[in-house]
Amino acid sequence: MNDPGKWVPLPATTVTLADLSGVELGASGFTVAPDYLGVSVSVPAGTTGQPVKSDANKAYWGSFPQSFVDFQQLTGQSSYWFTSGGSRDAAKPTTPLTVAYTATGTGSGPGEDEQTITATVPEQAGEFTWTIDAGDRAVTLTDAVNKGAYLHSTGDLKPVKVTDTRAGTPAWSVSGQAGDFTGGLPGTYLGWTPTVLTPGAGAQPGTPVAPGIDGGNGLTTSATLGSATTGHTKGTTTLGATLDLRLPTTTQPGTYTTTLTLTALS
Repeated sequence: MNDPGKWVPLPATTVTLADLSGVELGASGFTVAPDYLGVSVSVPAGTTGQPVKSDANKAYWGSFPQSFVDFQQLTGQSSYWFTSGGSRDAAKPTTPLTVAYTATGTGSGPGEDEQTITATVPEQAGEFTWTIDAGDRAVTLTDAVNKGAYLHSTGDLKPVKVTDTRAGTPAWSVSGQAGDFTGGLPGTYLGWTPTVLTPGAGAQPGTPVAPGIDGGNGLTTSATLGSATTGHTKGTTTLGATLDLRLPTTTQPGTYTTTLTLTALS
């Protein structure tokens, strides 16, 4: 939709078309409006996002399932499927879905003094959460040591806890990006080596980022701390990283501070 002249095959992708809540099964079927109202969605940076829910849009604010919206990023029409601040938002909520079926027996039926009892446990919608697993979010690196070619300082990122129990187990990632240090010290001198401290939720560590003392952007360019692909196992993981700061030997003595911003996509 973004470029009508672009035609490319898209990969086969399993998505959730509709989440159904409050379904009451009848003898021959049911009718229910799929979940949309009040459903939030995450989209990649730089794309049309979902505005904040307000009195002006609360009557139609919501979204189709996350995995469906993720796939529509490839077609260029993701914002068609959630509240995006456009003039057609009021027409986007789901309409009732009707499912009809015929009950058929299998095997021999119950006798006159027997009853057949069937119980179904539907898959729960689940949730995706992430937190910095520490009361103190300040990381103090070791005193810089002269290694001849550079001054070296290290430390450990505060653990980041990620829980993903969503139906369909869509892909997720947590990334980090640092700014420049106080005192005019470039943030490019900071790098890291991500690790998975506690396995779970399909987590894989991100690629190490070298300090940019000899060139490169270090952590001033967003880098993946940890991620999981679509179809991963549900659960909880803890992510960490060894921080690696390498400074020119001419760096003036002092205390320098930067902020590392973490961002989750799911």
